[in-house]
Amino acid sequence: MSFTEWIFLFGGLAVIGPVIAHLLAKPRFRRLPFTMLRFLRTGQVESQSRRKLRDLLILLLRCAIIVLIAMLFARPMLHTRHNPKGTRSVYCLGLDNSMSMAYSAGGRSYFDRMLDSAVDYVRGAEADGLFDICALASGDWTRGLSKEQALAEVKALRIEPGGAHVGDFVSGVSRTRSVVGAAPRGRPMDRATTQGCPYSNDKISVLVLSDFTPHVLNQLARSAETVTVDKTDFKPIVSSESVNNAAITRAHVVGLAEGKLSVNVTVVNYGPIEQKRRLSVGTGTNKSPPLDVILPPNQRRTCQLQLDAHGAPNEQHFLPVELALSEGDGLKADDIFYLGVSIPGRRDVSILLAGSSTKEMFLLRTAMDALSRASPDETLRIRQVLIGEIAASDLAGVDVILCSTIAGQLGNLAPGIREFVQNGGRLVFFVTEAAASDAAKQLWQQEVLPALPGRCVRGRMHIQPKPCDAGTFEVDRVAARSLSNYRIDRILLKGYLECEPHPQARLLWQLQNGVGFVYLKSLGAGTCVLVNTSVDDSLGLLTKANASVAFCRYLLGQANRIGEYGFARDEQIVLPVPKRPLSSVGQQQLWVETCDGRKHRAAIDNSFLRVPDPGGIGWLRTLDRPTLWAGVNLPQGETDMTKPDPAELADIMGRVFPAVRERQTASAEVLGPKERQPLWRAFAWMLILLLLIEPAVANRLRR
Repeated sequence: MSFTEWIFLFGGLAVIGPVIAHLLAKPRFRRLPFTMLRFLRTGQVESQSRRKLRDLLILLLRCAIIVLIAMLFARPMLHTRHNPKGTRSVYCLGLDNSMSMAYSAGGRSYFDRMLDSAVDYVRGAEADGLFDICALASGDWTRGLSKEQALAEVKALRIEPGGAHVGDFVSGVSRTRSVVGAAPRGRPMDRATTQGCPYSNDKISVLVLSDFTPHVLNQLARSAETVTVDKTDFKPIVSSESVNNAAITRAHVVGLAEGKLSVNVTVVNYGPIEQKRRLSVGTGTNKSPPLDVILPPNQRRTCQLQLDAHGAPNEQHFLPVELALSEGDGLKADDIFYLGVSIPGRRDVSILLAGSSTKEMFLLRTAMDALSRASPDETLRIRQVLIGEIAASDLAGVDVILCSTIAGQLGNLAPGIREFVQNGGRLVFFVTEAAASDAAKQLWQQEVLPALPGRCVRGRMHIQPKPCDAGTFEVDRVAARSLSNYRIDRILLKGYLECEPHPQARLLWQLQNGVGFVYLKSLGAGTCVLVNTSVDDSLGLLTKANASVAFCRYLLGQANRIGEYGFARDEQIVLPVPKRPLSSVGQQQLWVETCDGRKHRAAIDNSFLRVPDPGGIGWLRTLDRPTLWAGVNLPQGETDMTKPDPAELADIMGRVFPAVRERQTASAEVLGPKERQPLWRAFAWMLILLLLIEPAVANRLRR
């Protein structure tokens, strides 16, 4: 026991007062004439004995009251040590509620069987145990539950359209391991504030109920985290019958010809039973004739279907393409695949090449002409001007401007160039050693220059084989992938300029020494690009290489090709935002209807729309025109119902959750945690009791 305000203990010295008063108080007797002296002496002795006993009891009570008052003000605290022999059972339950658990065999689903097993486990646990329950599909934990609360939580569990996240469960058990035992037995445990106790004697039991598909086993096998527990239980929820399941795992648009959209569909048979199904594709009421598909056991097949693609030939339109297998297996959720498709209309792109001379832009124009001939739905109309003679009138009616250098004339046109970009134009700068610094600063101030060129560095240099930022929609990502086939990393550069990136610019590509090669910046509805090399061969041989055509496509942005928007449930939905009128450029959000039918606002970031939560599987669409469709599907491999090998499963579970070693009781007693409990309530009640006893004793003994 200790005292928080020990200085008040000196108040106990006040007991000296009652003691002195007791010693100084002497009884006084009156003389009375009486003849029977013998009886008088006997009564006198009895009276003195009673008086001494009364005075002594009253003195002790009053001294005790004074001492208790002093101790009460000193705030006494009792130190108790955790008893290592008293154990508390903590049960961590990992319950798989992913979509694969909806598989039905023998008239019941895996999920229903799992709930029955979980309920039996909770009922068989200790009555005073604590339960931490994790829903594996979402990774959400519910902690510190009693037995009755755990039963209610298990029965309230529902299947979620997604895959299991086993890593979240392992991390959650590790957290429980670190905090268990910190609170004393019989008191609630605050998991947010409790500190870990490595010498705790509390017992942790782990239960995992799942179908342990290859997707789940791979996550467990790749887990780098292990947690020591006292007991590990796991039960594969599988059927004794053969697996009967086929799924659509992938769909890809092949092309569009004569109004027919061709789609390749991959169908997989995950079981040993031959599948005879019918595969169809459609968009709403428009459906293609079904195709008979025969799948041997444990085999996959790619089929091609065609669908009428209606829409204006010169306008871009979007189709929600839905592929479906006929019924016939134990799981329906993977029989449908959703794919949003955008079909481009024919477009003309006006390009202005601004160079120091006509010959300087010859190779660049040749690459542009090759691009125009390669795309039947896109025409590139190219015009050339001398960069020193470019005027404000040249900016009108142009979609893309490519400048061979940063000339002084561009500084005079900086305000007009800013307006051109804000209205949706694309501006591409190449650089040379003779870049005009004053013009560059004026363009920098107008925020149309992604990076400010500086000193020229001469020397042999090469480009990285792949971009460092491949997620942007402002460049052609297909062309970026094809550049690696052209071995862009072997193209020799003779030098580069040291550049200061704009705070709002992004570095898309790097040189092999880490210096920026391609910078991009968005402004309004348009885009500015800076390429850290020259059009001619003064700083590099890029335009003389075979990769020049693909690199021009990369700089011009997305080609007029068919777009596909199909995502897995656990991916973030990213949709490119089409060019909008200038009046709506400042709009940073769009209304979106998610798969669950709810309407939300989604943020626009760098010309594409990000939707963090699709709300399930199915269709996601924007409510603004033109409507963008995105299909949300199950994660790849989630419905692979292959049964786990018992020996492999036991080995993996034993590695992830190894058994805890025998604990040393002596160490726990010495190093176990202490707890401080206030005693002021007990002292207060004792003081009140003494204050009631003291007058009662005094009055009783006077009689």
